[in-house]
Amino acid sequence: MVCSVNDVGEVTLDEEEEAIKHVIEEAYIKGVHGDQDEGRIRSGFHQEFAMLVLSNNTIQKVKVEDWLGRITQLKKENPELWKSKTSHDFKLVDVTKNAALAKLNVFKGKTHFSTDYMLLYKFEEGWRIVSKIFTIP
Repeated sequence: MVCSVNDVGEVTLDEEEEAIKHVIEEAYIKGVHGDQDEGRIRSGFHQEFAMLVLSNNTIQKVKVEDWLGRITQLKKENPELWKSKTSHDFKLVDVTKNAALAKLNVFKGKTHFSTDYMLLYKFEEGWRIVSKIFTIP
């Protein structure tokens, strides 16, 4: 979606979409899927973030700290997959005022690792990921 810059210098929708993509790429792709650098991750995830995981017909709320623990376990179970380069493909970024949804596919090497739906809010300090659901193909 293309929007023009208005006369008062407000941020355009395209700029908001790019800011959202940047937060996801830095905190999620490079942080969670890359180096697990806590500072990088915390820069893009809100402190109240919760990943909602569907398991056995129930929902589990997973905080960032617990999620990183799960990743450590996944790396032990499949180290070759986690050594593969992570890439991603944004399928949708939808913004309405201070709320946004991003849908992206994440790949480890040639393996389609997950399809993620990220929910974001825009705070005074910028866009932050507040929740995530996903499916594994």
